[in-house]
Amino acid sequence: MTATTMTQTYEARSRAAGEIVREAGRVALAAFRDRGSLSVQTKGRQDWVTNVDLEVEALIRDRLGRLFPGDAIVGEETAHDPASGNTAWVIDPIDGTTCFMLGVPQWCVVLTYTIDARPVVSAIYAPVTDELFHATAGGGAFLNGAPIRVADAKGIGSGLIAVGANEHGAPHKSAAFIGNLVADGGMYIRVGACALALSYVASGRLLAAYEPKVSPWDDLAGMLLVREAGGRTNDFAPSLASETKRPVLASTPGLWDAVRGLY
Repeated sequence: MTATTMTQTYEARSRAAGEIVREAGRVALAAFRDRGSLSVQTKGRQDWVTNVDLEVEALIRDRLGRLFPGDAIVGEETAHDPASGNTAWVIDPIDGTTCFMLGVPQWCVVLTYTIDARPVVSAIYAPVTDELFHATAGGGAFLNGAPIRVADAKGIGSGLIAVGANEHGAPHKSAAFIGNLVADGGMYIRVGACALALSYVASGRLLAAYEPKVSPWDDLAGMLLVREAGGRTNDFAPSLASETKRPVLASTPGLWDAVRGLY
């Protein structure tokens, strides 16, 4: 793929991704405001899926299939194994399903285009606040079309750091991270969706974000966003397989070493 072709590929998919997550977000937001009609199933402890997750993923798959019929698609809810080939779309129809179910407005729709399991286009849409975070590899990061940058932080106590926790990631690790953070004069917050936490790092609202163990559809879009906004993250997962859960850390560059030292 030539540089020109690559740019055209990214631009076309970036425009489409933004339009698709906005459309999907409108569907999800209508359901969020009428949660009495939700149908909920348990996938495992601390893990639920609603009829809206399935509906939104089906909508995104349909739109991608119409626009890019040759592209592979990996979804959280309906296809856990990546298709053959080195390119694929990765869908998280509702990141933050628990918050969505309970009426907490910390959830989003996430869509990522990957090459060799590395994100090159990402779109994260928060319908409640009507915020579209989007990025392309080498093209910068944006919020509703305006460029964003990570915070220019001078110290670990100068803002908030998001910390996630779940039983898959050894809860004591999150507890230790929080303990070390507070002992160093820092402050923490729990954001209900990994992609949102990373978006907030990219836009300078948070200094850093740490999740002990998440899947590729939770973190890839946000990691690209942080990097394109001038921040740092750990390495991408080596594959898109659903069992590829691992820690995620993202921060403003000046605090990278300090934040890494917290766990």
